[in-house]
Amino acid sequence: MTYNTIHHYVQLRGDLLAKQFPYNEIDALIFSELAYVYFDEIIDEPITLKEAYQKYQQRNANLSEKQLQTIMVPSHALFEEIAKSPRYQNIQIIAYVNDINKEFIKQFSALALLLEDGRIVIAYRGTDDSLIGWHEDFLMLCEKVVPAQESSVHFLENIASTTIHTTLWEDLNNPFLDTSLWRRFQKHFQYQKNRPLWLVGHSKGGNLAMYAGCFCQKDVQQRIIQIDNFDGPGFQDEIIHSSNYQKMLPRIHSYIPHYSFFGIVLGHEEDYTVVKSQEIGMMQHNAFSWHVNANHFEKDELSYESVEFAVKVILFLEKLNYEEKHQFVKAMFDLFDKLSIYTFSDLSHISYKHIINAIKELTLLDTKTRNMLLEVLHMLWLEARKIKKGTAQ
Repeated sequence: MTYNTIHHYVQLRGDLLAKQFPYNEIDALIFSELAYVYFDEIIDEPITLKEAYQKYQQRNANLSEKQLQTIMVPSHALFEEIAKSPRYQNIQIIAYVNDINKEFIKQFSALALLLEDGRIVIAYRGTDDSLIGWHEDFLMLCEKVVPAQESSVHFLENIASTTIHTTLWEDLNNPFLDTSLWRRFQKHFQYQKNRPLWLVGHSKGGNLAMYAGCFCQKDVQQRIIQIDNFDGPGFQDEIIHSSNYQKMLPRIHSYIPHYSFFGIVLGHEEDYTVVKSQEIGMMQHNAFSWHVNANHFEKDELSYESVEFAVKVILFLEKLNYEEKHQFVKAMFDLFDKLSIYTFSDLSHISYKHIINAIKELTLLDTKTRNMLLEVLHMLWLEARKIKKGTAQ
């Protein structure tokens, strides 16, 4: 069966400039996936995507095979495609940050893009396959605020306070700003300090985009035109009921696959679209598997199985107090480290008996925490086995 992905979309629409075919939800996902690319040692001044890819190749040519393995994320191929595409290649990267702190269990990375029409896109990186990323995601189930969320606000406010200078002559001759010469004249002065902001992100990045938009300074909030969350988790009730979140709701839209776990845990009240995926189970979280057509995502319905699984996890965690949640998360990631489980798919390659024996060896655990680990890891292991079985068929 053939289907179209964002790769196909770039091939189909990549020769159409934004003034011919305005940016849409699929472009927002492409920007979100671009945030996964490691731009370390490349971005020290504003640079176009075309130029950035050239520097990216030069940097990679000097890396060892082992170093390359750590940075060759799935978005690598997408970056190459859009860097050669007229639709995207002249978009500028104006800022990039990649901050990993094991001590504070923090993984934060974001990218700021200047579109040719003068808008700024801030794309937050989601969880990669590292243990740190998974750990911070689970802490979201325990804490009202995690370190990456605080960093997401600071990054947004820093970008918003940055003045991007363009001359009046440049803007009057920029057809991307507007078809009207008078509107280009107006936007020149408006955009010197108040460029529109578009926040996007996939997985944890989607959560960071929503959090930053809700808790940044009011003058920055007024400039946010849209927040697109691609299968990112929601928030604790305290945030959901806050005026900050409620005020931003009309500008937030979430996209989740048919089988969604990450995108439906915790609280959500924003509008959402369910997207068809060619993967099975929790692997549908991979946005490269999502179906697209010429203009939009191909719609689907949320699966009962994914809702049932998410509800089990939520109900399970609701039984625990603050200290018990932290003890549980610490014990689980100590166990993952012991078993060399660094990704979800790693669970499918070991036996459940192996997991049970490893839990028994954690002698400092009390009975309640040990039983909790058995219950949750059994659920996760069954999900991983389903995916392995489905892939083999």
